[in-house]
Amino acid sequence: GRALLEQATDYAPNDITHVITVSCTGFVNPGIDYHLVRELGLNSATERFHLGFMGCYAAFPALRMAAQFCRANPEAVVLVLCLELCSLHIQLGGREDQLLANALFADGAAAALVSARPPQSGAPALALEQFRSALVPDGESDMAWSIGDRGFDIALSSYVPKILGANIAGVVDELLLPTGRQRDQVDAWAVHPGGKSILDQVGRALELKPEHLEASRAILHDFGNMSSATILFVLRRMLEQQPEDKSLCAMAFGPGLTVELALLQRIEG
Repeated sequence: GRALLEQATDYAPNDITHVITVSCTGFVNPGIDYHLVRELGLNSATERFHLGFMGCYAAFPALRMAAQFCRANPEAVVLVLCLELCSLHIQLGGREDQLLANALFADGAAAALVSARPPQSGAPALALEQFRSALVPDGESDMAWSIGDRGFDIALSSYVPKILGANIAGVVDELLLPTGRQRDQVDAWAVHPGGKSILDQVGRALELKPEHLEASRAILHDFGNMSSATILFVLRRMLEQQPEDKSLCAMAFGPGLTVELALLQRIEG
């Protein structure tokens, strides 16, 4: 949060009107939202919200909530923070889903500012254009978390990539339908790198070119799957390295199976 405010020189701590925190890897009270207000010197009247235990897709509900705050009050400035400490839940055992989770998940944190203000000069930003939520009930038992006697127990089936691959094209088409666009009219794709097989299956189902998944694969290689924070890492890399891309479709997946998507537009400061 502090690093974000230092980079966003057009914003001061007193400008923040709302804080939304996201985490599925633990609970504490007072929560992360409380400590952000104290540590960053925000106004004590800052409105605070926490989205908990949603999983890898949770950045999207947080961004949607932030956008709604800004539509209701054009003066609102919303700080969104995703903080995941997946290493707290490493469990040593022989189950396939335990081994997969231990190898795949990592700790990470990422933050974003959402407001109706134009971006500062020289700084590109993303306009939040459209959101959509979808459920793929065929995978309800294939990705799930529960609270066990020794921490959080994860169910993570090897069938998840195939289930997503079989359903993702229809979900994306529903996102694009109100805009009148086709998939080939989207410049860039930010896909949550839930694993190599997920990227392979989604890329094949959406007929994406290898370069469309470069940012997602790079984040998976460099940082692993940091649950809800991961898609913000992908979006930042795309903002920094792909200036020619204007329209962007972002997506993430989580327990349920739940699919969250957003249509974004690059804007220049």
